Amino acid sequence: MHLHKARETARACRRVASGTHSEIVYLGCEGDWGLVYTAALVSASRLFGHQVLLHHHSFSYIDSPSRLMNAIVTAGGNQLRHIFLCGTMRERFESRYGEVPHSHIVSNAAFVETPSRQQSSAAPGPIRIGLLSNLTREKGLYTFIELLRRLKSCNLNVEGLLAGPIIQQKDRDMVAAAEDELEGVLQYLGPLYGEDKNHFYHQIDVFVFPTEYANEAQPTVLFEALAAGASVIAFDRGCIGVQIKESGMLIPISEDFCTRACEYLAHLMQRPRDRANLRTRIKQNFDDARALALASVRGLISPEATRA
Repeated sequence: MHLHKARETARACRRVASGTHSEIVYLGCEGDWGLVYTAALVSASRLFGHQVLLHHHSFSYIDSPSRLMNAIVTAGGNQLRHIFLCGTMRERFESRYGEVPHSHIVSNAAFVETPSRQQSSAAPGPIRIGLLSNLTREKGLYTFIELLRRLKSCNLNVEGLLAGPIIQQKDRDMVAAAEDELEGVLQYLGPLYGEDKNHFYHQIDVFVFPTEYANEAQPTVLFEALAAGASVIAFDRGCIGVQIKESGMLIPISEDFCTRACEYLAHLMQRPRDRANLRTRIKQNFDDARALALASVRGLISPEATRA
């Protein structure tokens, strides 16, 4: 994989070298060892007089110091412009690498389409919780199953829907065993796309996202859930706190996810008439966030904009 990536990076550096002077080079900033390739492209771009627009999608080099990122910031100099996903990302980046004079905030909400309006599950009835992702332990698969076990043991009227690909055979076996164990409380729907995915978000009341992924920044799946009016329970990683705000529960990574999630869901179940109103508020909150994000995208092409 790295050999292929190195060849692609060398090809991109050649294109940078052959470009017209003072072009703008847009780069999606990779995490972990992917920063080696980002550093090479930033250095090549600056060597040939190009400005660089660096779009950050990872918290790995923000949560932990990175010599490679230090090298990128140094190589880019004053011609390096940054795109951050949220204010928290920018603040934490600057606290580690110094003030960034040229930056923009563009939320991933700009790239999530407002779904076609569908009839959502109506209260009263069981609360449906869901997780849609590449289903792995890192992305919260095992914690989601454990949460359903605890909810069932508390006799809470909850159903769980899982969607997304499962690559590892041991994970597929675990999900199959859990479906049998939980007797209709859990249903695995497989990978979903297009309108099927849209329907999934409208079926659920709460999107549960106990991610432990180190590079987690601003997951698109959370915006997709919020766009459909589902509230979110998630670990506090990356920009997730800015995404959720009052549209769910944010759980510190040092706390027990299942305990806190059970408390939230039990409270939600006690107020069935509030669930429809909550969906409406969450949808409106997302629409407002998307409008702001789209305005930020338009601001990127404004030549006088340096810090938005």
